[in-house]
Amino acid sequence: MSSGTDEMWLDRFARRLGFGWLAARLPWAVSPSVLYAVTTVVGFTVGLNLFSVANGIETIYPTNPYFVLQPIVLVGGVFASRSLHRSYARVMDEMDVAERATDPDKLVDVVPSWLPPGMFATAAVLQLLRGVLGPGWDNVAGVVANMVVFPFVYAPIIAQFAALYLAIEFIAPYRIYRSDVGVHFLDPQGVGGLRPLGELVKTAYYYIVVGLVAYALITYAPFVDTAWTVTAYAGGLFTAVWLVSVATVGFAVFTLHRFMHREKREEIQRLETELNDLIEEPYDVANYRIPEDRRDRVEDLRERIRQVSDTKEYPATFSIWTQLLLSVAIPKAIQLALANA
Repeated sequence: MSSGTDEMWLDRFARRLGFGWLAARLPWAVSPSVLYAVTTVVGFTVGLNLFSVANGIETIYPTNPYFVLQPIVLVGGVFASRSLHRSYARVMDEMDVAERATDPDKLVDVVPSWLPPGMFATAAVLQLLRGVLGPGWDNVAGVVANMVVFPFVYAPIIAQFAALYLAIEFIAPYRIYRSDVGVHFLDPQGVGGLRPLGELVKTAYYYIVVGLVAYALITYAPFVDTAWTVTAYAGGLFTAVWLVSVATVGFAVFTLHRFMHREKREEIQRLETELNDLIEEPYDVANYRIPEDRRDRVEDLRERIRQVSDTKEYPATFSIWTQLLLSVAIPKAIQLALANA
């Protein structure tokens, strides 16, 4: 994530499977990750359903037509990952982190190299265990879906998005708090120059909201006039993902607030110390005196203190954070409504 042109891990993963070679030979520009998602997700979805129809195996769609959302969300997840990847690089450029921080690499390259493959490996192992211990062995299509498609086709896509999401919501705010990048107190928007990051935190969570709503529709199959049961695993997974997403957003907001509060307090204290050194009897409002030759400097310091004091302690406007807080409740509210319908 060091620049808008750097590849994501999923692009490098797709290249190893030959999708980079294939993308280079297409008449239009397409990234290896997008080509990988469209080819594998759509290909396996169509292939498995054609196989099922040809062999008299009932597909899932007559029972739950909302399953058509699954490939759409997965392919959309790749585009969402690419958007977050480019947006974070743009945010770092807008904040001029390379010039302001003594160690900008920790902020610019915010996704640890081990995180996406580590999440992929973990997801693949968990899915394989679930495939072995759970349902899905009653036909060939079910075996291929549970033991091949889910762990080795879908998991890399999910792992890439999850790694970027955690980097934006958790790693980046934490590293900014620990860095010396400081706050831009001359920001005309009054949010310390951190508005681009605050908006990206909101955007990243909105993608989670879309995914959770789609998952709720698939899981609970509203308006389907057939017998449809929801496993405890499916409901528990929804709640777990929702709780983690809420926790990460809360962490991002709280950490950036603490960072801005700390920087603001320290800068005001520094300016006040300098101001008091220029004033005689600075703690006695009735008798303090400003020497004539120091008046211009005192007025300048007072203006600087006002500028710092006017800086907000959250990296976005009140309306943006209100929208974000309201959206936190949407996925759970929809789940509860569908579960009790």
